Amino acid sequence: MNNGLTDWIKRHSLITFYLLAFLFSWLGWIPQLLTARGVWTVDHPLLSLLGGGGPTLAAVLVVWWTQGRQAVGGLFARLVQARAGWRWLGAVFAFWILVGALAWSLMMLFTPHRANLQGFSWGVLVPVFLTMLLSNVWEEIGWRGFALPRFQERFSDWHTALIMAGLWSVWHLPLLLNPKNPMSGLPWSAELLFSLALTVVYIWLYRQTGGSLFYVTVFHALSNTLAYAFLAWGVFLESYGFVVGLTALAAVVILKVYGTQQFAYPQGVDKILD
Repeated sequence: MNNGLTDWIKRHSLITFYLLAFLFSWLGWIPQLLTARGVWTVDHPLLSLLGGGGPTLAAVLVVWWTQGRQAVGGLFARLVQARAGWRWLGAVFAFWILVGALAWSLMMLFTPHRANLQGFSWGVLVPVFLTMLLSNVWEEIGWRGFALPRFQERFSDWHTALIMAGLWSVWHLPLLLNPKNPMSGLPWSAELLFSLALTVVYIWLYRQTGGSLFYVTVFHALSNTLAYAFLAWGVFLESYGFVVGLTALAAVVILKVYGTQQFAYPQGVDKILD
C-alpha cells in the first residue's frame, strides 16, 4: 500500500473501518436478503459468517495497514482480559435474567399473549449461548475493540453512544429488510431506541471493566440468547417492547448517575486497572 493511502487511512481510521465493516457485512447479508425476496437464488452459510464477521475483518485490516501486523494481536488480547472478576460477570448474567423475567411478567400482565413453553428444553439455552458467544465476539472486536476507544478520544460517552447506535442500526438494515429474519418484524423506531440504550450500557460496562472485551461479549451473547428464548416461545415481537423499555430504563439510570461525559468514575476504572 502506498504511503499516501496509508496516511489517509491513519487520519480517517474510523471512517475506513466503518466503510469496510459495512462492505464486508453487506456482501454477506444482501445476497441473503435478495434470495429471501425471490430476486436471487444464491445463499451459503459462509455469507452469514461474512455478515457477522465484517466488523472484526475491517478492524484487523485497518490496524494492519496503519500500525503493522504485530499490532493486530492487541485487538484480540482484551478478549481474555477479565480482571474485573466474577462480580462483573455475575452482574452481566443478572442483568439479562432480570430483564427477561420482568419483560415476561409485564407481557403476561398487559397483553393477551401467552408463551408456548410446552416441550421447550431449557438445556438448549446453554449451546445457544455458546454459539452466540462465538458469533457475537466478531462484532465486539470491531465495535468495542476498535471503534469505541477511538470515538472516546474525540467525544463524550453520550455523543459516542449516539453515533455508534445510529451506525449500528444502519448496519443491521439488510437483516431488518430480510423477511426470513426475525428482526424484519420489529418496529424500526423501537430497534433504534434499543440500539441506543444497549450502546449506553455497553460503553458503561466497557469502562467499568477496564476496557475488557470479555464482559461486553458475554453481555452481547446473553442478549441474543434471551431473544432466541422469546422467539422459541412464540412471543418475540410481543416481548420486544418490554425488553426495549427495560433496557432504556437502565440506560437512563446510567446517564443520571454518571452524567453524559463519561459513564464511569475515573477512580473506579483506575482500581480495575491496578
